[in-house]
Amino acid sequence: MSEAMRRRLRAIPVFKNVRAAEFREKDLPDNPLPVIADWILAAHAAGQPEPHAMSLCTVGPTGVPSSRVLIVKDIDDRHLYFATPAGSRKGLEIATNPHVAAHFHWPATGQQIRIVGTAAGQGREASERDFAERGRGSQLAAHLHRPGPLTDRRSALAEFERLGAVHPGEVPCPPDWTLYAISPTEVEFWEASADRVHHRIVYRRDATAGADGWAHELMWP
Repeated sequence: MSEAMRRRLRAIPVFKNVRAAEFREKDLPDNPLPVIADWILAAHAAGQPEPHAMSLCTVGPTGVPSSRVLIVKDIDDRHLYFATPAGSRKGLEIATNPHVAAHFHWPATGQQIRIVGTAAGQGREASERDFAERGRGSQLAAHLHRPGPLTDRRSALAEFERLGAVHPGEVPCPPDWTLYAISPTEVEFWEASADRVHHRIVYRRDATAGADGWAHELMWP
């Protein structure tokens, strides 16, 4: 271990702007999904850049996990949505193992959310509707997905320019562009405390309460 780096890392302040915990047990709703949306919007109001950015972890056929950050497209009472080519690494891994984990972190509010669940594609109509709502640059970039390595970045930039010329108007939706929905089975809300007695509340699907039922409990910090 580098002693100099260790000192530099330990000197970085944590929980610098932490607030008192606001998520009280008596105010807990039955469904955690709307609270995820509320926390995203609260982080945005607090100045957190890209508060709808979420890390997503999938698992390959050998059991090795991989993670990346992507943008959440929508949240309703049962699902969180994101989009990606079905032929991407995450799309291929979801096809063989639908179990995923996701995570939000907002330093501006001292909050995190951890999610466990399964992901599934939402069909062609929903995927095309999602693609139509993307900006033109994002639409063109979606056509750059290829299996295998890239020779050099200039090739990607040249292909991007070529696609723009080929599609001066509407950009068609790639055949494998897919909108996915995460169906959570566990959601943990975490709020930082300057004294490190952090506030944690976990929701889990409750089989005794029906398909949409949840149970929740306060956890040790």
